[in-house]
Amino acid sequence: MAQARFRRIPRALTLALFVLCSDAALAAPKWQALSAADKKTLAPLSAEWDGMPSVSQQKWLGIARRYPSMTPAEQARITTRMQEWVELSPEQRRKARQQYKRLQKLPPNQRPELRERWKTYESLSSEEKSRLRISDKPKSPPKSDIYTPIPAEWLVPPYLRNQRVPKLTTIRTNPSD
Repeated sequence: MAQARFRRIPRALTLALFVLCSDAALAAPKWQALSAADKKTLAPLSAEWDGMPSVSQQKWLGIARRYPSMTPAEQARITTRMQEWVELSPEQRRKARQQYKRLQKLPPNQRPELRERWKTYESLSSEEKSRLRISDKPKSPPKSDIYTPIPAEWLVPPYLRNQRVPKLTTIRTNPSD
């Protein structure tokens, strides 16, 4: 029994060492430790860099390393996106992440149609866009859809249904009716 415990100690130590090393490998450098090229590329993120999760820092560092090999148009797009991202509130960022995940789940054959619809939307004037935003707000469903009558039998447990109970036809779930 004691030997089995002693055999587990090296395994536990190895596992602990592995976890510590993997965390150190994932830890991204502080802003001051970045190279001049990375600082230039990631400049829009400078104010937030040290407070970012290391996973996010690693993703941005990957983008910064690929940045020199991108075309000028791609570089401009990345820079613009970084600036826009920094200006978003945490709630807006959360919504953007959800939207991105939803779009990734979209079947590939529907993506070209969505791109065309987006291009059409972008070509609209600001007044038309605001009109669409207002008209697309979700409307509350009609009252009849919310409060539907249910059979009274559903409210009685099955083992009591055969007993003599005054029979009700329906019960409305909305007390105001």
